Amino acid sequence: MVAVGAMIFGGFSLWRAQRALRETRNRVAAEASLRFDVRPLEPVLPLGLEFVGAPAVFTDAEIFRGHLFIAGPAELAEYDAAGALVARYRAGAELPAAPLVALAAGLAGDSRTPELWIGTGGEGLVAFDGRGFRQIRAEDPRFRKITALQPLDTGRILIGTEKSGVLVYDGRKLKPFHPSLADLPVTALTGNDASLWVGTLDRGLLLWKAGGVETIDALPDRQILSLAMDGETLYAGTGMGVGEIRDGKLVRVVAPGYFAQTLLAADGKLWMGTLEEGMFQVPLEAHPSRGQTGNPPVCPACSIRKILRIDGGIYALAEDSLWHGAQAVISREDTLLADRNIAALSMDAAGRLWIGYFDRGLQILDAGGGRGERFEDDHLFCVNRIAHDASHGISAVATANGLVLFDASRARRRVIGRAEGLIANQVTDVALRQDGAVIAATPAGVSFIDASGISSIYAFHGLVNNHVYALSSDGPRTLVGTLGGLSILDGTVVEASFTTSNSALKHNWITAITRVGKEWFVGTYGAGVLRLDSLGRWEAFDDLRGTLEINANAMAATDRAVYAGTLDRGLAVYSRASGRWSFWTAGLPSRNVTAVEARSGVLYIGTDNGLVKIPEPAVANP
Repeated sequence: MVAVGAMIFGGFSLWRAQRALRETRNRVAAEASLRFDVRPLEPVLPLGLEFVGAPAVFTDAEIFRGHLFIAGPAELAEYDAAGALVARYRAGAELPAAPLVALAAGLAGDSRTPELWIGTGGEGLVAFDGRGFRQIRAEDPRFRKITALQPLDTGRILIGTEKSGVLVYDGRKLKPFHPSLADLPVTALTGNDASLWVGTLDRGLLLWKAGGVETIDALPDRQILSLAMDGETLYAGTGMGVGEIRDGKLVRVVAPGYFAQTLLAADGKLWMGTLEEGMFQVPLEAHPSRGQTGNPPVCPACSIRKILRIDGGIYALAEDSLWHGAQAVISREDTLLADRNIAALSMDAAGRLWIGYFDRGLQILDAGGGRGERFEDDHLFCVNRIAHDASHGISAVATANGLVLFDASRARRRVIGRAEGLIANQVTDVALRQDGAVIAATPAGVSFIDASGISSIYAFHGLVNNHVYALSSDGPRTLVGTLGGLSILDGTVVEASFTTSNSALKHNWITAITRVGKEWFVGTYGAGVLRLDSLGRWEAFDDLRGTLEINANAMAATDRAVYAGTLDRGLAVYSRASGRWSFWTAGLPSRNVTAVEARSGVLYIGTDNGLVKIPEPAVANP
């Protein structure tokens, strides 16, 4: 019994020691400054680069020096007091190549006047003094994904991050605000140095006070969408209504059932912006139900991203407009493209650029650059790949819900899914063989479509893995890239397979394949690009060491270079003359390059934040 007690006591002592050590490490980490750079931003764009017009999406707004600034993923727009557009500042040009997600005005450190602070989703913090921009960029990428900003009267800027908690910047140092608020997925901030409210993605609402943290229980949901304070009362917006909190306790839930993605509280009044039901003032004198929300909503079918007070008036920022009462006082301009999240690019023989969107279907631009045609329905919504065969007059579009075939006149000829014989509905890639056969990649294997019908193979037939991501065909031979390695097919027969265990392949997850001379360049999700020669020998590139994710089917080759889209490092460029790789980001609206097309000396580069085109010679090859 004594021995058992000693074991229990010893285990408890060890647990306490480990806990104390962990807390000490967190405290030391919080007290230590993070490594970061501060540099002025000067737009330097390659000669000939063009931003292909994509629709603006409004996400946040702020008044600064009497002007209204509206931010979206791709640009910051400045409007004067009359609502006239004064200037545009673009991600990838005047601003870093990352989505703009948050705005706030305030002082930091020894600044003489307030500045406009811009939080980005991957490139840290940007400050604007009315004349120029400077970037505050943490060395560690974890601290560069900003979600919320809160300026303090003490000359500090609090920064909420995607997964790394709350940071503080005072003009000289950037560091974690407090160890108890580290490693949090922050969604919203409000308060001050003495009492700070932190909304999180999945851990509810936290109150930091006097060095301690308290969780506010009983809210309608643990995901906090928005916060607003009016005196000593806090309102916390969730997907199921708004929690009213006083003295650190939940008093009641108002507007139950509403998706309260933004709030404004002032003078005893509360305004709420919803996901798809507009903005309205919430009655606070009673306990309103879902059908008792006061005055008719502003912009009834809109998704409201921000509510702000301008010269005493209440304004609602929707994704495409700014509203004052029933009037849209600012609206976004019409643009060439239907969306900015590009998933696939392919130019046909007539010079028409086919653009597949992540969730907005297909658009075919006219050869002269006109808006062309749009297709969006139950099959054409999430596009993965586009391929053309001019000799057979076929264009094939791989989607999340089937394979859609078009004829030479761009008329939809056939939709093929599981009901028609495909091994699965989701088609991740498509290849068109010279003999007219169509090969479809799916998460369940590979399907072959020809004049005789549809046949399929999968792991049972020797395929290295069922989940296929990439295809490349050369006559009867087809390379099949999967989640578990690469298989080479002769017709429909598996001839050979490569994995990390039986070859020099560095990563099993194959995402892109392209033919380069007599060799193949193979993109992976983790080990960059490798080369496979005609004898089945793999070769890694010395200048692509370390972790590197190549996006699905984001690869193209020309006589000059090979281009591969990466998850977070821009466009990887391989010079066929020098045999070396480099990374190119100048002018890109995002470092997440999702699609690449090269035709007639022009590169088309699609990202999750827009599309650019540029003469190929302007891209700096090593």
